[in-house]
Amino acid sequence: MGGQLQDRVAIITGSGRGQGLSAAKLFVSEGAKVVINDLDEQSVKNAVNEITSAGGTAVPAVGDVSDPAAVERVLQVAQDSFGGLDILYNNAGIGYSATERMSIGMGDILSTSIEDWQRTLDINLNGVFYFCKFGIPQLAERGGGVIINTASIAALRGGQNAHAYGASKAAIVQLTKSIAVTYGKQGIRANAICPGVIDTEMIHDTMLSDEARVTAIRQRTPIGEIGTADDIAATALFLASDAGKFITGQAVAVDGGMTA
Repeated sequence: MGGQLQDRVAIITGSGRGQGLSAAKLFVSEGAKVVINDLDEQSVKNAVNEITSAGGTAVPAVGDVSDPAAVERVLQVAQDSFGGLDILYNNAGIGYSATERMSIGMGDILSTSIEDWQRTLDINLNGVFYFCKFGIPQLAERGGGVIINTASIAALRGGQNAHAYGASKAAIVQLTKSIAVTYGKQGIRANAICPGVIDTEMIHDTMLSDEARVTAIRQRTPIGEIGTADDIAATALFLASDAGKFITGQAVAVDGGMTA
């Protein structure tokens, strides 16, 4: 008996670690063949080795999502390795990063440098644009497919800081809705996941750096817990599978009720 994604081909950007890696492992466990994309070559190699060692099917595709030529190369990996594309999961992004390599300012508009503004939009928004622009024809060739874009609860409400980040994520929600409306007749569904506070490497040494901050976040969350990468992966699986076949054009908050 096959899994929920049996023999479907998925590209997951930013899947060398964190939410992307959790989704990749879950998708593979449900029968998918996954292209692992990340900027860091070692992370991609480790993720592919972990999946294939467990009997899953995954191939590497190192590339910067903010580079349109690199995006086309990643999409070609899916074509060359598996013959097409069924699921495009645009998960890569930049934000409250704990790593120096991805460090970027997260202030309000007056304290945000032009360079930080541009870099945030290049990765968070332009990367989604490039993958959708070049990936939608591949999905259409297979008779349709699924696009999942990672946004944020910062797209759904105002904030005193992270203005560039919030703007980039809000734009993703709007782009996702427009794609759903435009390409639904071609069998393409598009939804955005809006994570709340999720315990991953990106924020572990910033937002979750001490117990007082963790306690404050839990108090602001109706469920009283901080989310995990597996929580996001489970939502992505639902949206990618036939269980979500009547859901498109939605921004799905996975935040323990924080935006409620």
